[in-house]
Amino acid sequence: MEKNTLMTVFAMNLRERRKKMGLTQSALALRIGVSPSFITELETGRKAPSFSTLERIAEETGAPVWSFFCEGGHRVEGGEGRDLEPLLYRLKQNVGDAIERTFQEEGV
Repeated sequence: MEKNTLMTVFAMNLRERRKKMGLTQSALALRIGVSPSFITELETGRKAPSFSTLERIAEETGAPVWSFFCEGGHRVEGGEGRDLEPLLYRLKQNVGDAIERTFQEEGV
């Protein structure tokens, strides 16, 4: 996996959140309706989730969808009263960097 890509950040956040919840890959897979090998591929950055899978992951883990795409997102607990501004700022940076890399790779 490349360092600091959206896929890398997503993979790390998913793995850390799953472990924090005390779930095995098989248990999470069962809860969201995918195979355990798909969870492995997500956590290693070899595959990306569909929007519907991402929504099921967020629902099952109780985390906002956006939190999977910013560094440190696995620490977001949700709920009110938490200062999310630093995480939102990092999310914007990560997305901007990914878009810039894509344009560079495409020669735009």
